[in-house]
Amino acid sequence: MLAARVVGITLLALLALPASALAPPSDVSGTLNFSGIDDAVNEAVNSGEIPGVVVLVGRGDDILLQRAYGSRRLVPNQVPMTLDTIFDIASLTKPVGTTIAVMSLVEHGAISLDAPLGRYLREFRGKQFDEITIRRLLTHTAGLVAYPPNSAVASGFPTAVREIAKLPLEYAPGSAFQYSDTGFILLGEVVRRVDGAPLDRYLNRVLFRPLGLTDTTFQPRASTMTRVAPTEFANGHLLRGEAHDPRARLLGGVAGHAGIFSTAADLARICRMLLNGGTLDGQRILEAATVRAMWELAPDSRGTRTLGWDAASSYSRPIAPFFPEGSVGHTGFTGTSVWIDPPTKSYQIVLSNRVHPNGGGAAKIRDLRVRLAAAAGAQLFQPPVIADPGPTSGPAADGPVTDSRLPETIVLPDRVLTGLDVLVDQRFSMLAGHSVGLVTNQTGIDSRGRRAIDLIANAPGVKLHAIFSPEHGITGEANTDVPNGFDAATGRPIWSLYGATRRPSPAMLKDVTLVVFDVQDVGARYYTYLTTLIYVMEEAARQRIPVLVLDRPNPITGRVVEGPLMDPDLYSFTSPHTIPVRTGLTIGEFGRLAAAERKIPVSLTVVPLVGWQRERWFDETGLPWVNPSPNIRSVTQALLYSGVGLLEATNLSVGRGTDMPFEVVGAPWIEPRGLAEVLNRQGLRGVTFEPIWFTPTSDVYASVLCAGVRLVVTDREAIRPVTVAFGLARALRERHRDQFRPENIQNLLMNRSTMWAFLRGEVLDRVVAWAEMDRASFLKRRASYLMYR
Repeated sequence: MLAARVVGITLLALLALPASALAPPSDVSGTLNFSGIDDAVNEAVNSGEIPGVVVLVGRGDDILLQRAYGSRRLVPNQVPMTLDTIFDIASLTKPVGTTIAVMSLVEHGAISLDAPLGRYLREFRGKQFDEITIRRLLTHTAGLVAYPPNSAVASGFPTAVREIAKLPLEYAPGSAFQYSDTGFILLGEVVRRVDGAPLDRYLNRVLFRPLGLTDTTFQPRASTMTRVAPTEFANGHLLRGEAHDPRARLLGGVAGHAGIFSTAADLARICRMLLNGGTLDGQRILEAATVRAMWELAPDSRGTRTLGWDAASSYSRPIAPFFPEGSVGHTGFTGTSVWIDPPTKSYQIVLSNRVHPNGGGAAKIRDLRVRLAAAAGAQLFQPPVIADPGPTSGPAADGPVTDSRLPETIVLPDRVLTGLDVLVDQRFSMLAGHSVGLVTNQTGIDSRGRRAIDLIANAPGVKLHAIFSPEHGITGEANTDVPNGFDAATGRPIWSLYGATRRPSPAMLKDVTLVVFDVQDVGARYYTYLTTLIYVMEEAARQRIPVLVLDRPNPITGRVVEGPLMDPDLYSFTSPHTIPVRTGLTIGEFGRLAAAERKIPVSLTVVPLVGWQRERWFDETGLPWVNPSPNIRSVTQALLYSGVGLLEATNLSVGRGTDMPFEVVGAPWIEPRGLAEVLNRQGLRGVTFEPIWFTPTSDVYASVLCAGVRLVVTDREAIRPVTVAFGLARALRERHRDQFRPENIQNLLMNRSTMWAFLRGEVLDRVVAWAEMDRASFLKRRASYLMYR
């Protein structure tokens, strides 16, 4: 058997990659630096929350890194972790076991992916089950409950199938995604009934034995038990060699959703086989076409899953943002994960016993997955070299946005009218005869300070039917989920779009004939009011209800566009569309662009501002300022939020719980004077830094003295907040590498190339160049949706 080559981590390991995936040899230092993996795992183990970890990183047939850390077990006595430790891989059973078994049977014509489950399990015959297909079971879109009750599986098969069939569906098959152990439990039984052999014996015949996976099995042999990492205590008994998952144990340790034990080396052979088109060392397990089909995104899953594998679901969030679009993987409850990038044939395997001995480590393993994926991704995936970007601190680094609609001189009128002001001036003619659903909050006021709620409720010939509130609620003061309520003045129901649901349901929209949207945005992509607008447009379109957006100014101007576009597969509630961090759009312009580019079939009308031009700041409009959310209390804070907000998900305080949110950044471990000096030497335009000490009353480091810097905006036209954020993060990484955790910048940045460049330690000018790579193409995209000069 040909073993994987364990090589020095040199440039030679990269030469087989396509040019589109890697930087040219001259741009690579000659050695991949995986020290970030060592740092992350050592910190996790030293915290006492995770006993031990094995990490393996590979590309093709080369093992680039394979290391063991910490302890295999802590009780009854401590035993060091070794590379050959056998782990309970938990839900990795789904992709590397059950899915391969099902696809093997599909390949041989014994199973059809689009056949109803009842063809193979008679208990599911009946019209109510016709839409539950094998494909939907593999993609978690079959409508089944996430986890069956223990009582349903306690008697084993075939009784378990009959009991599961009695459970009501949770949604119409094919209409949603819900991760489901239940579906894979059924798939394991499908394999048994179709082939005649239980899942473990079938996999041993078609996968484990042909690939020489001597340590991969559902029930470890007694001779290997000393190498098995125990999990936790169950009923006073320490589990070792027994499935950690309680339903898998009730099913005798052999189940489609969990129960396989394996090593990093064996899992690497499975990865290599799949990346090699289904074959390894002369043994063909699957046809190449079968592997390709297995990794195609499933439409029913909204592009989040493939057959048996994760791609972009919420479960992938710690890892997928650091691997290229098109990568696939899976995680396991016991602290395991596998992630694969097919185009570059790269993969990362992380195996831990985080539940040993008392079931803890959930938060720590999530943090570790983020850090390990970031450390590996920054080294494995280096895009082509870009031209020398030149300095980012000089005056020409980011000139004004230019297009044919901008005159050389603009005379600014004294007064700006919002879309609501225009609606009032036109005596609500656009609402005449309608039953209105109004999406608004405390910012929905006219230039005289009157609420849109009251104005529309009292408009002649108009019925205010319902009110909808975004994040922070109708008063803009909430910092958690918001319940539904009633408006005291009008008695109308207030449906929260930041609580049990974030979309208006058909029941909420019942009897609404026009949706009016009047909310003040702040000009940053991750401000969630943008996503709420998209959700409102999508749901209104489904109910064939027109949408009217009352436009409001971009408070930090519509002239400057800054920061990278989000990668299109990383859509989330804080990443609504492929636009830059600082959008340069009003809420109405964004609605026009998003509706068109997302092909939302909504009848959309935007009531434009009067008297606003793109270079105009909010405090130049004459409009009353209302805090759009609790921690954005001025134009300056809105401006800084468009960059400093990126740092919120890291282990820094950005001033929430102080009088200066987004104007200060700090942590208990920062040395402030030296940091301020370093930042001021960078010569960043439009800002200076002062050392400061502060104690937040809430949020991160509540009641803890923090030291850091205060950002003093000296020229708001010149400052580029995204650049400032990266300059600050880079200085912190250089000065406080052991304490600062920058990986979660990606939570809001959502751009792999920029994040990889930062994590690789590239100079600030190059990081900014990566961030601005697609700026010109975005300016062309947005041009036809602009409403103001």
